[in-house]
Amino acid sequence: MKRYHVGIFLELPLDVGGGFQQSLTDIMWIRDWAKTAGLDVTVFTTLPDNVAILADLSINSVYLKLGWLDRLFLFLKYLGPFDLLQYTVRVCAPFETKLRNAGVDLVYFTTTSNWNLVLYKLPFIITIFDGCFRDSPEFDEVREFAQFERRDIVWRSAVTKAAVVITNADELIDMLCRRYAMERDHAVCIPFSPSLYVSRPGTTNEVNDDAILKKYNVEPGYLFYPAQFWTHKNHATILLAMRLLKDQGELHTLVLCGSDPGARGAFEALVAQHGLGDSVRILGFVPSAELGALYRGAKALVMATYFGPTNLPPLEAWAVGTSVIYPEAFKTQAGDAAVLFDYDDPASLAKAIVKVGSAEERARLTIAGKQRLAYFAERIDNGHRQLARHIMRLRYRRYPQIY
Repeated sequence: MKRYHVGIFLELPLDVGGGFQQSLTDIMWIRDWAKTAGLDVTVFTTLPDNVAILADLSINSVYLKLGWLDRLFLFLKYLGPFDLLQYTVRVCAPFETKLRNAGVDLVYFTTTSNWNLVLYKLPFIITIFDGCFRDSPEFDEVREFAQFERRDIVWRSAVTKAAVVITNADELIDMLCRRYAMERDHAVCIPFSPSLYVSRPGTTNEVNDDAILKKYNVEPGYLFYPAQFWTHKNHATILLAMRLLKDQGELHTLVLCGSDPGARGAFEALVAQHGLGDSVRILGFVPSAELGALYRGAKALVMATYFGPTNLPPLEAWAVGTSVIYPEAFKTQAGDAAVLFDYDDPASLAKAIVKVGSAEERARLTIAGKQRLAYFAERIDNGHRQLARHIMRLRYRRYPQIY
């Protein structure tokens, strides 16, 4: 008898950052669990570069090339009347046909993929990291060129049509039920995990750490913020807090890494305006294997993003014992393992930076961070058990038999 076959769909590029890293963690778990459950798993990716990245983690994958016809179907799916035409002619989208020809029974999207829109025959699992385009619609990146409208269509379809919806926080489940009438028993909460490149054994090496810091010409004891240059990442508040501290005679170095989707130029202009060029180091996108050293070399992670309710960098900082400064809006994730501040108030952040200057406070935060990771580890295990039950339920409904 044919074994149940889960097709995992990875479409994010490496430079997306946290979303990509969490996808890798999820893929590793389901691959290992599937071996114990008698299921087949194939990882499909639309980006050739991802094949090598996955191979480095001993994950075999298949490059799924998407052409103009695939994208035409996806474009037309945004138009309501196309559903009626597709129903009439009884034709599946090429994307779904490719997966069915590969023997896939269930599609697992590791992010909120718009390709869920074109699935008519295959059930799917969807992952939703946040709903911030609705929480903070004032930012260009969630508003320009109909981004808001497109996302709303994708989110609405995903949560009402998916067999399982994976989120990383209970607040997200509440939000999706309220905004999109999602069935609560279809949702599974699996909190974020520190990325494999930071947390897996063998990543700590003082000699290598020193070499990486020397490569980027930075000295230990800096403030660190790994984030793409989007407006909502709120690099500006960190800079203004540093200017306040400089005016008080307290100098700090800020090290930033991440790709530039478009907001880096405005930030660099702000750096020049406030005369902080000597205090800010922008490294650009750095290899994943070097992130652990950059976290360990920092006095504190300073994460000022407006988007939540959860984020990956605090977990990575806790994993290596680095203190965390985090918006009070996301206190549910941080608990007592971070110094909290108002992300719209540079003075509030300046006070948090001063507080982390205390060796006693950093020691407290290190212990609290480890405890926070242990708490989330239990919740992750519980979420994995729930997801496993859902997948086995779906297997039975596809191939009813006594297992």
